[in-house]
Amino acid sequence: MKTTKTVAAAFVALSAPAFADFQGLVDRHEDVNVALGETIGNAVDSVGDALTVSDSLPPMLSKGTREFGVSGAVNFADDIAYNLNFSYGWFIKDQWEVGGRLGVQGVESDVNFNLSLFTEYNFVIKETCKWVPYIGFSAGWESLSSDALDSDSIALGLDFGVKYFLRENMAVSFSIGAKYAFDDVFPGEDDFAQQINIGTRYYF
Repeated sequence: MKTTKTVAAAFVALSAPAFADFQGLVDRHEDVNVALGETIGNAVDSVGDALTVSDSLPPMLSKGTREFGVSGAVNFADDIAYNLNFSYGWFIKDQWEVGGRLGVQGVESDVNFNLSLFTEYNFVIKETCKWVPYIGFSAGWESLSSDALDSDSIALGLDFGVKYFLRENMAVSFSIGAKYAFDDVFPGEDDFAQQINIGTRYYF
């Protein structure tokens, strides 16, 4: 009996360092798991932040925000060679913008200049959604200069489009629109124009 107790005591004494090493290994393994879990959690949070918006509204659509836009258009007519538009607006209410637009378009000797006022209303699908549909209306002055005709007229425009926010202060936009004038002021000496607009918007 005494021999058994001696052997047991010796076994415990010899195994104690090994057990301590094993316990240390387990503790280090748990530390690694915790650190790895935190790293993965941070990565998931970063991806989530990139895909969603934490503000109460989608980026920069609140009252008082200013917007500067540059866009080009692809007209449905085959004879349109170029189209460039600049816009500046501000939000008088959350999601509702008003502003001014200056543009030029033409082909060969036909050149159209336009200056107009516009308004856009942005539809917030979800507070964290970066896709923002909008509808826009414009009214302004159009002038055509060509070899055959020089004329100017009031024109009305309507646009349906969507913005995608790459960052909280920058978005790309795509819209389909049409303009009607009370005289032949569009390139090709027409009073009606349809076009696809692609642009970039900056907010500040």
